Amino acid sequence: MRFNKHMIDLLREIRRRVPSHQKPSIKLANPELIDELYIAYEQSRDSICQLLIREFIEQNRSLGEPLREDRNTRHVTIPQLSGATKVEPENQKAERPKRVYRGQIVEA
Repeated sequence: MRFNKHMIDLLREIRRRVPSHQKPSIKLANPELIDELYIAYEQSRDSICQLLIREFIEQNRSLGEPLREDRNTRHVTIPQLSGATKVEPENQKAERPKRVYRGQIVEA
């Protein structure tokens, strides 16, 4: 995520105005910053804080960053198994477990 001077100033002011339990999650290093700001916006009763958060999010959109819905959307395909397919475990030998101590294999 890219920030300009105006966005950094907005985030400082937002952090100053949000309740103390939300302050640790609202910082520039947080990769989930936009999601945390949405939560803070919904929970905030301070209209100035809501305005600052809205302005920060609009600045973020103008820089071409993905929206919250775009980042959280995941396309997953699940392979279909036929009914006759049965997975059999491989032959397991009765071996003693190997232990690793400081990168070396040690007899157990």
